[in-house]
Amino acid sequence: MIKNKFSAKFIFVAVLLGIVLAPLSAYTEETKENLKAVSQPAEETQVYIQQLEKRISDLEAIVNTLLEEKKIPSPVPSGEVPKEKPEAPPAVEDEWAEPVVETTPVKGRDEDARRRISELETWQKKLAAGEAKREEESRDKTIFTLSGKYKLRLNIKDNINLNNPGQKWTYDNTTYFDQRFQLRLEAEHGPLTGVVVFDKGNFVFDWKEDSEGTLDRWSEFHTVNSALVRELYVQYTGDFIVKAGRQNVMLGNEGIVLEGPVDAFKVSYPFGKTPLGVLTGSLSYIAVAGGFRDFTDFGAGPAGDRSAVMGVANKLDGYLLSINLKPAKGLSIEPYVLKVFDRGRAGNSDLNLDKDFNAGTTPRDGDFQPLWTGLAISGDQKKVSYTADLIYLTDSYSGERDISAYAFLASGDYKFGDIGFLGRLSAGLEAGLGSGNETDDPSDSDYKNFRGLFLCKDRRKFGNIFSEDLRAGYFFWDSSLANVTFGRAVIGLEPVPELRTSLAFTKYWTTEAVFKGQGPVPGIDWSRGTSLSTEKTKEIGWGLDLDLSFPIYKNRLTGFSEAGYFVPGAVYQQADGQKADPASKIVIGAEFEF
Repeated sequence: MIKNKFSAKFIFVAVLLGIVLAPLSAYTEETKENLKAVSQPAEETQVYIQQLEKRISDLEAIVNTLLEEKKIPSPVPSGEVPKEKPEAPPAVEDEWAEPVVETTPVKGRDEDARRRISELETWQKKLAAGEAKREEESRDKTIFTLSGKYKLRLNIKDNINLNNPGQKWTYDNTTYFDQRFQLRLEAEHGPLTGVVVFDKGNFVFDWKEDSEGTLDRWSEFHTVNSALVRELYVQYTGDFIVKAGRQNVMLGNEGIVLEGPVDAFKVSYPFGKTPLGVLTGSLSYIAVAGGFRDFTDFGAGPAGDRSAVMGVANKLDGYLLSINLKPAKGLSIEPYVLKVFDRGRAGNSDLNLDKDFNAGTTPRDGDFQPLWTGLAISGDQKKVSYTADLIYLTDSYSGERDISAYAFLASGDYKFGDIGFLGRLSAGLEAGLGSGNETDDPSDSDYKNFRGLFLCKDRRKFGNIFSEDLRAGYFFWDSSLANVTFGRAVIGLEPVPELRTSLAFTKYWTTEAVFKGQGPVPGIDWSRGTSLSTEKTKEIGWGLDLDLSFPIYKNRLTGFSEAGYFVPGAVYQQADGQKADPASKIVIGAEFEF
């Protein structure tokens, strides 16, 4: 505003000066000529000229004063922009003076560069708008994803029955193929996801059944019916997660208390960062499977018709509360509580807790209400990884017996990196202990054999033969750790690029001494010896395992091999007092994922 006022005043003065000076100048020149012509008196003319010159001088002084006071800048040349020039602080008397404005040449782009930048900015805006539009449209569309895998295995087994004709089965001493096809269909619509997973193969069983004998005695999949649904659930993902249907539930470090497909309703809530770390809590209801309708066509195996376990209302409810805490990067701590309530009575499906396939020996009374309280820890700190599980099993086994059992597992692994011809070298140790009953415990004493609630074949393993062929015989109420203590050393190497190799040695004992030839859990174990000795022992045996894994084609087709060699101890002693012969197996296979 000040500059505008000053400009107007300056223009006004300049115009006025021009108006006055122009005629005066002309008049002065004309007067001089007339004086010469008419010879007027010189004194009068000189006085008049001096008056005019004084008026002109006064006007020039006024203009110069205004210019000095306002310090009018020169007009800004084309192509330059005003720029404030930093200068020293003004004097006290001039503290209200306006800043001096200078001009510096604009180092701008040429018109072609500006045009290209404008085109890029326009293209970027269109791209962002298109992405936002597609994201908006995707919320109203259902996205389908189809995936699957096919596995083919060649099995070579020898003496898996440990010289015991009473437990011999067709596949204990033979070579055979088995195959498996799995198809997964996933539909996603906004925050909702639906998943169905089908299994099919010449060795197939439904995951909602109990299994007599040992899992690998039936290999992986013994055909029961043509249609098998392993997973079928709907999930909502938002500020919290809700998952309902048949789903894989894995508790703790997996494979000890609960693992596998179960019918459940699960709610998870991420609390986010807390003073203790990143916290997530979950609460689940589980419809526990595993009961038998009857044993009419189901002998003390391996034999019989498994249809007796299909479609059975077990009336067995499980409630799981778990908290996952991550106090630091690479460290996870998970405390959990799993409680089971039995609503069944005599006449309902038999849970076969004693594994004798006889509903009359341990009739169902509704008091089977076990409680698992556990703590799982896992960590991975660059070269060092470790896990630890501590579980305490309590409450009631029946109306006449309580439960008091426990289990502990720990493992650690150290990665050495590339070591010469060994390639990527690692070494690890693993140890585990599961409680068990003593041989002289009364029949109504506390049940001390550690058990898990429900474990599929992919449970925690510590031996290719012992924890897969000789133990782990049931899905419901079973554990490979029942009355077992073991120590295991594992070496991993990669002598050839991408040929991952693992070599392990394991030593097994019983936690509580048992009679020779009666198996680690007398009266319950499927695999045992034939001795009737009253001598006690803790010697189960030792095993050596070799596992290989290697890619065949673009990480889609993978080859693998599993070999095991088990030397049984006195727990599997024969009737003549001799130890059973070693058992061995080799599995060679390939798996294609798509």
